[in-house]
Amino acid sequence: MRLRLRGFTRLLIVIWGLLPYPSLAQAPKLPPALQTYFDHLELGQESLTLRDYSAAVAAFTQAIKVLPQRFEAYYQRAQAYSFLNNDTAALTDVTQAIQLNPNYAPAYTLRGSLHFRRRQLALALADLNRALALDPQQPAAYGLRGTIKREMQDIAGAIQDFQQGLTIAQARKQFSLYKALQQELERTRQMPR
Repeated sequence: MRLRLRGFTRLLIVIWGLLPYPSLAQAPKLPPALQTYFDHLELGQESLTLRDYSAAVAAFTQAIKVLPQRFEAYYQRAQAYSFLNNDTAALTDVTQAIQLNPNYAPAYTLRGSLHFRRRQLALALADLNRALALDPQQPAAYGLRGTIKREMQDIAGAIQDFQQGLTIAQARKQFSLYKALQQELERTRQMPR
């Protein structure tokens, strides 16, 4: 079991590193509250990049205080909480982000990974299915869904998902993800069917 979790942990780290930040295109003159919101988001994003997850949580919390009706800060704070292994807070935030923007596919991918980490396979699979229905070009989501299918003994489905993720990762030149997916595919092919 420990060996299996190491491979999964490596895949999750690659996946979380590739989850996008929401697009925050700014007009030249923003209302003060919106400018303050974006300032806090930028600080939080920089903190995430520097792996200062506590500072990221603090910055995203400030952004939420300024404009609680926007989804970006909830989503990104959920990412920071996930790196701090605070799955409860991460799930709360990513669920709030989904309520505010139900069409943002990476939020479902993040929530699916959190459910998987908690061994809630059916919930994880449902979230990843939704993420891929919204955006079928997420190689990390295919990789995670393949891992879940493998855990649920759907070896053929897992292989198909890993292959789909590999195709997209290769086309996007996401080589670290490609390598992680390739390793998971090979491991899965060796399993009895």
